[in-house]
Amino acid sequence: MIADSISPSNPISGEQDGIPKPVDDGPSITKLRKYFDDARSMTSDNRVLSERDRDYYDGPEQLNSEVRRTLKARNQPAIYTNRIRPAIDGILGVLAGAQTDPRAYPRTPQDQDSSDVATKTLRYISDINRFDELKLDCAENFLIEGSCAAIFEWSGQEIACQQIRWEEFFYDPYSRRPDFKDARYMGIAKWMDLDVLKSIYPDAMASLSDPMDPSRNALDSTWQDRPDDAIPWVDRQRNRLMVVEMYHNEQTAEGAQWFRCVYVAAGKLEYGLSPYTDTRTGQTRNPIEAESCYVDRKNKRYGRIRDMVPIQDEVNARRSRLLHLANSRQIQQVDPMAAPVNSATARTEAAKADGVIPPGWQMVPSADIAAGQQLLLSESKSEIERMGPTPAVLGRQGEASQSGRARLVLQQAGMTELARPMGRIEDWENRCYRQMWSLAQQFWTGPMYIRVTDDVRAPEFLQVNEPAFEEQQDPMTGQMVTVPVPEVDPNTGQPQMQPVAGPDGQPQIDPMTGQPAMQPVQKVNNRIAQMDMDIIIDSVPDTANLAQEVWADLLELTRAGIAIGSPQFQIAVEMSPLPNKTEVLERIKAWQEEQSKSQQPDPVQEAAMQLEMAEKQADVENTQADTKKKDADTAQTYFEMGRASVPEHPETVEIPQ
Repeated sequence: MIADSISPSNPISGEQDGIPKPVDDGPSITKLRKYFDDARSMTSDNRVLSERDRDYYDGPEQLNSEVRRTLKARNQPAIYTNRIRPAIDGILGVLAGAQTDPRAYPRTPQDQDSSDVATKTLRYISDINRFDELKLDCAENFLIEGSCAAIFEWSGQEIACQQIRWEEFFYDPYSRRPDFKDARYMGIAKWMDLDVLKSIYPDAMASLSDPMDPSRNALDSTWQDRPDDAIPWVDRQRNRLMVVEMYHNEQTAEGAQWFRCVYVAAGKLEYGLSPYTDTRTGQTRNPIEAESCYVDRKNKRYGRIRDMVPIQDEVNARRSRLLHLANSRQIQQVDPMAAPVNSATARTEAAKADGVIPPGWQMVPSADIAAGQQLLLSESKSEIERMGPTPAVLGRQGEASQSGRARLVLQQAGMTELARPMGRIEDWENRCYRQMWSLAQQFWTGPMYIRVTDDVRAPEFLQVNEPAFEEQQDPMTGQMVTVPVPEVDPNTGQPQMQPVAGPDGQPQIDPMTGQPAMQPVQKVNNRIAQMDMDIIIDSVPDTANLAQEVWADLLELTRAGIAIGSPQFQIAVEMSPLPNKTEVLERIKAWQEEQSKSQQPDPVQEAAMQLEMAEKQADVENTQADTKKKDADTAQTYFEMGRASVPEHPETVEIPQ
């Protein structure tokens, strides 16, 4: 992006890792300059209204100079009641509170096991670019000025996502779709110092005859970079140029292609095919994603504030009128025969808090006028609040003990009128994640690690584009060596082959066959470029009260005797609307595994116990053998003594001395 990403070492300016080579000079500078001139001239009126919408959001510009003069003549303070900002901030608050989670779903059965890798890749790119903050910044332009845009680029080292400021974004004025998919061109235009441009493009700037040629028409105020004396393409006072970075679609022999061009009024600084391609189709693509809140039949793009402006004017006017009625009194002369008194004197006395009304004059009641103004003021305030999130959505309605499910139902009902703009923001976010995925597929070609967990206490990392190796025995030495695993063709079952590249990058020739030398293609695990995925956005509303209710229900299950690791408890967690129920189930599973391990005896202790039991059994058997031997000895003794019979219980017989 100009002034942010263009630099002498920017890889986008040259060839690198699949970036298309530059083509011929392309369209003339006159045609390219006309693109931008048409964009700003045909949208100038609407840009002025969008600037007014921004002023009404900020507040002070709601009272113009004529209104301020009138209030000053009445001796009233120039106050205003900004009802627009809370309405817009309420919608932004709903977007900030809603949790969105990108998920990748496979398009083919072969990619079924890769969906988790793609999902974690998108989360990683979103985290390093703080996409949640970028989304809110773009949503602010979307709701106020009416359009927002972001550009997704490869910086040479990482994927970069940047917001395009509303005042620097231009587009095809004939585009009618809110998502700009029918626009033939769009881009960024901003003022840059001449010396900065010469340092970035020394050769291109040296080839231009006179880049500071001021022979152009005056620039409309919405494209000025604050100075009022700026001219359309050059600013001789500050030695600056209007620089345009534009992506435009042109028909070629290969079909419709997107081109990228950086130019000033005097000529082109850089031109070629768009460096970003679609890995599925191989066609170049536009890295800018834009969205509009509303588009009327004249192609004017506007936001939520456009309808709030007249109501806000009414609120300010009626509030000033009520203040004027409170500080003023109407009097009339009722007795013509009374002593003559100047009307100015009577008016002055009536306006005082302790004034004395002259004889023959009396106050005119104006309570009905004030009541009517108050009624209309209340209606205007409620009408402008209705254009933002309702009190039910913001949680300012109902009792504190209202259930979370009831509040969720109220929030969903209150967001009905915002469904259209909120849906367009969600669609824009989905397309942004697809841009991230396309960049990862195109430029993440080497092995790298990404963080795949949000738990900072136990970070885990996943390697993508991981080369596969295996241990094999060397037939020559008999030792185990690590060798690459070849990629197998699923159709033939044979290893895929590729030419062997020489030092110059050209295929090597086999001297034996005269044909290009071939080698097996190494297998790569988690290869992003080969994953075919659909990107889906899962939106989870911020429902703290609902989560509290789910927690209370789970506690009731445990009190009822249902164990945490039981199937009934796990089914209850799966069916609950908890946003992190997958993590909860994983923790329950880990706890069950720990419990099962703790209940299993130690093998060493078990062996010791078995040995001890065997020793005790041997002792018992030895004791029984000794007893039998003693019985036999006793019987032999009686037999030798001539006894006729052996007692039934020899152990109880006393043997004589």
